[in-house]
Amino acid sequence: MIVNHSHLQMADTPPKVLAEPLNRLWQYWRSLSQQTRKMVPAKSDIRIGGLGATLPNIVISERIGPDEVLVRLAGSAMEEMTGKPLAGINLLDLTPPSQREGIAKVYNNLFSLPCGFHIAESLRADGGKKLVLAALVLPLLSEDGDARFTVGQYSITRNGFEDIGINAGAVIEHRQIDVLGYIDVGFGLPENHLTD
Repeated sequence: MIVNHSHLQMADTPPKVLAEPLNRLWQYWRSLSQQTRKMVPAKSDIRIGGLGATLPNIVISERIGPDEVLVRLAGSAMEEMTGKPLAGINLLDLTPPSQREGIAKVYNNLFSLPCGFHIAESLRADGGKKLVLAALVLPLLSEDGDARFTVGQYSITRNGFEDIGINAGAVIEHRQIDVLGYIDVGFGLPENHLTD
């Protein structure tokens, strides 16, 4: 499988490689960083009103251990897509078995060096519907200054348009990762990059 690795630098303007809806979280996170004068904003800096229209597609998670990243808050669109409440679930348990090791590596990198991550992958849902899942995950600090939280926004599109037509609990086949990369938020990029 050929994957387009696209590592990014945090900047005021979201890069074109990000799917259109994801630039909302990029801009909000960047504005929090500037307002608080912190390279990485704290989880407590997040305001529901600031997330606005992105809220249904937001997931806030916390790293508990190397293979345990618990969902602390999930938007309604995310819970509708999976067909179940997500709070308290290990994010890695939602990952296809074939991708679990790679995604665990990504999250370990995010927490070992505060950085972000983005991915776009092709999916096929029940009935053969072809979709693209795009995600942007950015770091957040705990009250004690530890970067153990993330805020992520997820977007599902079909033919370039937002699509919310996945039935709850639908069987989704992960077909191909189209683009992925880390985001340097001021601390550099992890040395342990993903490979094809």
